Amino acid sequence: MTLRFASIGLCLGLIACTTDGPQPLNHDYPAPPSVKRLTEAGACQGGSTLAALDLPLPAFPRRAKRQGRQGWVVVSLDVSADGTTENVFAKRAAPPGIFDKTTIKAVRSWTFQPPQSGSLSNCLVFVSFRLGAVKIGK
Repeated sequence: MTLRFASIGLCLGLIACTTDGPQPLNHDYPAPPSVKRLTEAGACQGGSTLAALDLPLPAFPRRAKRQGRQGWVVVSLDVSADGTTENVFAKRAAPPGIFDKTTIKAVRSWTFQPPQSGSLSNCLVFVSFRLGAVKIGK
């Protein structure tokens, strides 16, 4: 009797695993880092000291979107006295090399209200690429 139930369960399990055609790639979303832990002493963190005027979102890379890829980038930037960005680079990214370029390109065009202190350095901003959408912050 137990053997019969085991074989029925196995058959149902195998039926559930069959597919009619190719399935899209499923890439899990990599675990994001703690931006606070990445922030160096005296550095600013996006959202706390930055007042955005224009933040165009990075483009989701077409190839990554087609492949179902997901990821994130922690971008480092300086904000000059006139509110433009300088020294933009990807501090961390997962997976590396997929979302970095589009993020850096977008962040270079960002503008902020001129900082009261004259300029800000080593600001970190988290950008996620998830489920085909781009979002700034967590």
